[in-house]
Amino acid sequence: MLARLQSHLTSISQVDPGYDVTDFLITDPLLAGCLGKGSLLANTEETVLVQEDENGLALSVFLDDELLSRLNDSDPLKKLCVTDLNDLWTVLEGISHFNYIVWNAQKNRQVSLLELEIQAEVDKFTSTLILALHQDDTELADKMHGWLFDNIHFNDDLSQNQRERYSTANNYAARFCHGFRDRIRRNGQKGLRELRQFYRLSQRDKISHIHSATFAQ
Repeated sequence: MLARLQSHLTSISQVDPGYDVTDFLITDPLLAGCLGKGSLLANTEETVLVQEDENGLALSVFLDDELLSRLNDSDPLKKLCVTDLNDLWTVLEGISHFNYIVWNAQKNRQVSLLELEIQAEVDKFTSTLILALHQDDTELADKMHGWLFDNIHFNDDLSQNQRERYSTANNYAARFCHGFRDRIRRNGQKGLRELRQFYRLSQRDKISHIHSATFAQ
């Protein structure tokens, strides 16, 4: 399932990180906690662990084993169900972080945590929207924006800075995705080109694009 979801994301962005996320997967929370040196939040089902030094970048993706099992059983790539969306979005977030970190590292380009979160929120919404449209589930496509961006709950263990970053990323991505939903319905190929251009923008240019697209609606 992970490899198929990674392929789904890379086919949309037309960006291949060159590495299979399953080769970096950790499902044991104790191991993830050790590697994270105490930074792993309690009760989290997903996190990407990154450490950089003079020898390069060390990267691991933690996804809860029960979460992956549920998603394998439901197989949202064949049929999306409302009850599976939270699991799907959790896994897509981990894959999105992995893809974006690796792709930018290969270009020797630094990525801010805010930029990483904005892209992940956009990836989660747009990849699920495209699945819903391909499956002719117009009701789910119409409602998922509110489910992802309005009905949110942040981990109680987040620091104030972390909470502010997630909230800011959510707000920017919500603005972009609200208009994008209509744009890709009007012209699918143009919508995909916009997503691929957005993916390659810096944080500053991403935010500028969001402001421009919002104003143009």
